[in-house]
Amino acid sequence: MNRTGRTAAAFAAAACLALAACTGPASMEPPVVDVPTPLPDGVNFSPDASPADADTSCDPLSSYSPGSVTAEQARALLEDPEQISIGISQSTNLMGYRDPETNELAGFDIDIATAMVQAIMGDATKVRWVPMNSADREQALADGRVDMVVRTMSITCERWENVEFSTEYYHAGQRLLVAKDSGIAGLAEMTADQLVCTGASSTSVGNIAAVNPEVQPVTVPDFNDCLVLLQQGTVDGVAIDDTILAGMAVQDPTLQVVGDAFSEEHYGIAFQKGDTDLARFVNGALAAMIADGRWQDSYDEWLAGPLATGPAALTTQYRD
Repeated sequence: MNRTGRTAAAFAAAACLALAACTGPASMEPPVVDVPTPLPDGVNFSPDASPADADTSCDPLSSYSPGSVTAEQARALLEDPEQISIGISQSTNLMGYRDPETNELAGFDIDIATAMVQAIMGDATKVRWVPMNSADREQALADGRVDMVVRTMSITCERWENVEFSTEYYHAGQRLLVAKDSGIAGLAEMTADQLVCTGASSTSVGNIAAVNPEVQPVTVPDFNDCLVLLQQGTVDGVAIDDTILAGMAVQDPTLQVVGDAFSEEHYGIAFQKGDTDLARFVNGALAAMIADGRWQDSYDEWLAGPLATGPAALTTQYRD
């Protein structure tokens, strides 16, 4: 073998030794890195979970009689008479969400809100949609950022202290969303080592404690974050209105809504405190929408299938 051949052989041998050194013994494993599960901002694993006492300080479902308020008078009450601003969700499937195919807002709440825009403005396009989470609803009205909120907002005496409400436009109930393979049949059977998620500003925390004081509630600023926590296994269930849970189950077929409703949730359109005439006009527009079948058409399109039931009867009553 000549010198060049011997050199090449030496290089080949060195390369083999280097490769063996790099691969190391078969028992060597890469280091295990503990990556924490990402959590949404504002998650609270120890909220006040006192059972909610029934608030009988008002008749929450009594709103203002439509009276003789005209569309022109209603427009004059808006921050901008040329355009109405409405707080909505754009991430609550079936109720208020942005359709990924059309990039348009859609859902039952959006249908209700659009009908109100048409009634007040005479043109359904004269609207500024303001996406917000559930915790922002009352403050957005107080600050004048929106003229009304149509976002699965339950009518309660406590909320009447801060906002005005329309008559009821939907009657929901809170239930439980779990994984299909969880074996959980309802909220009442959950144990002290299980976690159930709900929205921080919803009425659910007190309702959960009233049904099952053992289970640990977890709150997030927006109930849509609960879906992520359930999918990643951080919580064992989500307790919120059945309309919202049905939308989550449509998004993720591995989940299901279980158990009987453990509350009654009466949705109303909310207005800034003192905007009683705007509420009066909207009450007339809601009554017309229900009477002429547009309300039922919207229910059939968005909720009849996923909820697999007919709508609960609405309560329409006035305080004057």
